[in-house]
Amino acid sequence: MSSGRQPYGAPWIPLGVVRVVKLKREGALSSGDLVATHNLGTCAVVSVQSTHTILVRSLETDTYHQLHCVFGPGVSLSDA
Repeated sequence: MSSGRQPYGAPWIPLGVVRVVKLKREGALSSGDLVATHNLGTCAVVSVQSTHTILVRSLETDTYHQLHCVFGPGVSLSDA
C-alpha cells in the first residue's frame, strides 16, 4: 500500500474544460459556486471578473487562479 499523496486535480475532467459542480442559483455562475478543472480539482468561485474570466480558489491547495473560459449557452454570469 502506497503512503504517497494523491495528485491534485480531477483527471476525469478533460483538459481545458471548466465543469460546474454546484450553483447557488440555477443557470447563473457567481461567487461561492463550485467548479472543477483537470489540473486544479474543485474550486470555489471568488469573483466573476468579466464575461470570460473568473477568479477561483482551489479547495485542495488554497491557491488562487484566474481562469479564462467561454461559457456555454444558457449560462449567465451574475457578478459580471
